[in-house]
Amino acid sequence: MLNTRVGQLPATLQRARDFPSQLKDYTLFEFKQMLEREDFSLATKAQLNSVVKILQNPKRLMEKL
Repeated sequence: MLNTRVGQLPATLQRARDFPSQLKDYTLFEFKQMLEREDFSLATKAQLNSVVKILQNPKRLMEKL
């Protein structure tokens, strides 16, 4: 789970409004590290948090779309 990349998610999620496409090559582990270090050079805190939620439970989000 920690090594899943955003780019591996279903295309439907990647086309969602405000989806941070610049993060597609990063993993859940890397996002958690960015949040811990408060490194918001690639995305805002809110975007990082939403990507973490997506990677942790993509099936739940697919049900909402």
